[in-house]
Amino acid sequence: MSMRVLITGSAGFVGRHLIDECRSAGHRPLGFDTQPTPALPEIDQLIGSITEPYDLSRAIERLRPDACIHLAGIAFVPRGWTDPQLVMNVNLNGTLNVLEAIRVQAPETRILVVTSAEVYGREERPKPVREEDGLTPSNLYGISKMAADLGTLLYHRQYEMHVMTARPQNHIGPGQSRLFVVTSFAEQLIALKNAASPDGSLKTGNLDSERDFTDVRDVVRAYRLLVEDGKAGQTYNIASGRMVPIRHMLEQLCQHADITPNIETDPKLYRPTDRPPKLCIEKITQDVGWTPAIPLDQTLRDIYDDLLHQRT
Repeated sequence: MSMRVLITGSAGFVGRHLIDECRSAGHRPLGFDTQPTPALPEIDQLIGSITEPYDLSRAIERLRPDACIHLAGIAFVPRGWTDPQLVMNVNLNGTLNVLEAIRVQAPETRILVVTSAEVYGREERPKPVREEDGLTPSNLYGISKMAADLGTLLYHRQYEMHVMTARPQNHIGPGQSRLFVVTSFAEQLIALKNAASPDGSLKTGNLDSERDFTDVRDVVRAYRLLVEDGKAGQTYNIASGRMVPIRHMLEQLCQHADITPNIETDPKLYRPTDRPPKLCIEKITQDVGWTPAIPLDQTLRDIYDDLLHQRT
């Protein structure tokens, strides 16, 4: 069944990919962001902020969604330390504003609120983490996402609304901000290839830390499947199931770029070595049939080639 799907944060990295995913599945994406979303016709989007209840009420009234995938928020983990009030306001209060606007004006709307695997913290665990396991965030960003996640699930119990949450681990792909590690590596390699960097060095943080990276196109497919068929009141882990050292990501990109740079550790980027817990994805596989499909090497190639294309 075709749905009108409201996407908050539609102009962002994930939002743009989600628009394509919804369209390819026969849904009509509706945009809501603080800036225009170029991929959407003007009639299908509204400009506004999730921190302003009036903006959201106006959007729900005018766009009349059947479903909502709430992506809008601050996604850069270190921002929680540098601007904690802003992160809490956007990630928690913004989510509550979305839920309230829909509860008042369109309570039958199916809602998927995207939070983060940061709710589980950064400490390695003996077994893959299931959705019902304990939440132990290790940073203020994770606390903001935990509060938004638990608040969303409370709306199901309190108001019987069809709400769900998704807890994705790191996702990467074409179009991601240069603030994030893989895109930063790719951009620096292209600059070195073009002799744009006079010292010939590539700046990195700690290459020994490990992460679970999922292609953003797999992630938005999970979101679309969940908003179609996910169970109300449930939360779902989203991950690739493979832990990869940051060093491996850089090595793969260097092979694709056919360049061997000098590696320079930047103290500003360095963080202690860590390996977040691995997530169990049995629930999302069982409920909606999702598993990741895009190989990591393809993702890395696509990131590099997309940046290269932007420079030509």
